[in-house]
Amino acid sequence: MNEPGQLIDDLRLLEPPGSWEISLWMAGAILAGVLLVFWLWRRWHWSTRNEVSAEQAERALVDALGELARLFGLVDREESRPYAMESTGIVRRFIEERFGVRAPSRSTEEFLVEAQHSPRLATAAKTMLGEYLAICDLLKFARTRANRDELMRLHEAAVNFVKVTDTAARAEVAA
Repeated sequence: MNEPGQLIDDLRLLEPPGSWEISLWMAGAILAGVLLVFWLWRRWHWSTRNEVSAEQAERALVDALGELARLFGLVDREESRPYAMESTGIVRRFIEERFGVRAPSRSTEEFLVEAQHSPRLATAAKTMLGEYLAICDLLKFARTRANRDELMRLHEAAVNFVKVTDTAARAEVAA
């Protein structure tokens, strides 16, 4: 045992604590870990936030087909601009309700970018959607008019898109 006076002398012999240093490798490992956790969280969040129940999917299909059937009167009257405006809204709502892709409040370009990143939409559907929206944008903004035959083809494309994408999504879920 030390005498009380020698205790202070003994403490003075201790080395001061060294500064805590992070090596470049340690910083890189910490950064990689943080990025990995963030990537895993985003992937999990993306897969769970857009889940659509079977009832929601069925309701989206029935609603979209019903609304498109209601619009057929605009085709008969050759009202191309109103038809293009309303049909794109219907298709966008269908995609949002059926696949969980935010659609109605975005421009065509923004919407197509998000749709391209959606794993739930097949590549063929993304191509069909891009072509359909491009034609509708032309009718809405370029002051062009379509005749009845052209509007018929556009209407059939919208109905076909809704049916094909819904069928493909159901087949993918069943597989």
